[in-house]
Amino acid sequence: MPIPLPLSMAKVEALACRRAVQFATEIGLRDVVFDGNSIVVIQAIIEGLGFTYGNIIEDILYQALVFHFSDFCHFKHNCNIVADVLAKKTKDYIGLQIWLEDLLEDIAPLVLFDVH
Repeated sequence: MPIPLPLSMAKVEALACRRAVQFATEIGLRDVVFDGNSIVVIQAIIEGLGFTYGNIIEDILYQALVFHFSDFCHFKHNCNIVADVLAKKTKDYIGLQIWLEDLLEDIAPLVLFDVH
């Protein structure tokens, strides 16, 4: 999902995490693990601390209450190549794009590599 305003990377990561939590709720997931590459955002969520974007962190924590199990994990940027490529593809799309069943042709090899 494109984010139109030029924001700091931490705020973009926080907004992306909030949208991921919303999406997991919308499709009825009950046990979830959210991966992110912003240590600042993930630590704020885990510790329940508001940083500059505390209202977004509070939204994430509140929305995560509906899950039976939820965890927020930090992964270095280079360990999350699929998410990075998908994020960069958002400039080619307008509005929210969701792929549940099919993989984009250029993403499939990255997913297969990530699984091994």
